[in-house]
Amino acid sequence: MTEESGEAPARPAPPRPPIQDLFASAVHRFGAVWADLVVASVVALGLATVPVVAVRQGGGSASEVGLIALFAYAIAYFAVVGFVMLRGLPERAPRRRVVWTYATAVMIGTIVALVVKLLGPPAIVPLPLFLFAVPAMAAGDVTPGGTIAHSAALALRNFTRSYFVWLITILFSAPVVVAMFLIVDAFASDSVSILAGLALAAPIVWPFSALFTRALYADLTGRNVVAPEDRSI
Repeated sequence: MTEESGEAPARPAPPRPPIQDLFASAVHRFGAVWADLVVASVVALGLATVPVVAVRQGGGSASEVGLIALFAYAIAYFAVVGFVMLRGLPERAPRRRVVWTYATAVMIGTIVALVVKLLGPPAIVPLPLFLFAVPAMAAGDVTPGGTIAHSAALALRNFTRSYFVWLITILFSAPVVVAMFLIVDAFASDSVSILAGLALAAPIVWPFSALFTRALYADLTGRNVVAPEDRSI
């Protein structure tokens, strides 16, 4: 204890694990539970494809189909993030929080798709500000009205780690998407090849990205949001 206050000196905060450890954790988790996560991603992808096909069959132009696909698949991705977060919690989330988690996925997916539509490729800069909205809601750390502010504040307070993880996720995802595009490009038109390539890549990219985001959220908040073994929802 110190002589002045008679209190024990504060313990230094434990050092944060390096980013590569978070990456390795995400890879390990994906290898352990990949079947369930792939199925969840395929279901989300299938549901998101329904409005895309409906617009196409209704005579929509390529630009209209692409716009619907952007919004539908963005929402589907964040729904997968919500599924992964809820699955990994040490205790089952209340039904109300589950509902709010998927509602937040719809909201964030819509906002992210709008940002991408308005900004184009430069949208990769602000997108990390929205990464933690769904995880925070699933973990019960925020109320429905505070998800975006909480996510942006957490990302900005931890700017280097948040954007480094975002960069790694992009670098991991891009070769997978390109590879799937090249596989189908020889058998379909350009517009179909793009959508088909994204569809084939999603069951790999989405679960890994969600696991990586979950590991980062646990690291930044110190919350126990990753059970020793992922539960079934």
